[in-house]
Amino acid sequence: MPKYNEKYTNPLTDSEFLEGMKKGEFLKVPQHVGFVAFLHYTAVRKGEALKMTRGQFRITNDMLFCDIGVRLKHSKRTEPLPLPLSAPYVDSIEDCLIGLKPDQRVWPFCSKTGYNIVHRVFKYPHYHRLSRITNFLLEGWTVPEVLWWTGLTVKALESYVGKVAILKMGQSLARKKFMLKGE
Repeated sequence: MPKYNEKYTNPLTDSEFLEGMKKGEFLKVPQHVGFVAFLHYTAVRKGEALKMTRGQFRITNDMLFCDIGVRLKHSKRTEPLPLPLSAPYVDSIEDCLIGLKPDQRVWPFCSKTGYNIVHRVFKYPHYHRLSRITNFLLEGWTVPEVLWWTGLTVKALESYVGKVAILKMGQSLARKKFMLKGE
């Protein structure tokens, strides 16, 4: 795998995601767009996404359910992840499923190609994982809820929780300073 020069530690915002998707260099549409959107919304590992088959997806009137299966690193199985069809670029994920048989891979790329698809737009694949997990925690989802979404262990989630705690602690300093100025 190519090595990235800089590790990004601040999560990708929704507006940065939308801007990147709009301006990104995608060689195959909808496959490359759907792959990046899938990583962004689900926080799965690149290898987990590349193993996905058509049979692991179910579409309802308003949701796309993704059964990731047994997670690669921690061997946990999570409930199917619900993605709203109304969310930006989820339609690209849905378009990737058209015409596939249940056992066909949705994104039949090798690992290096998967990395390159993401790298052209958003630095590296793990950036989406970092962003989704961190944003869930910033939005107030509990540790057990994030654990169930990601299939992580408590120990693996600690660094994300710490990142969010430090950010909130820093923000609290500004509120206290403001309160002192107002006295």
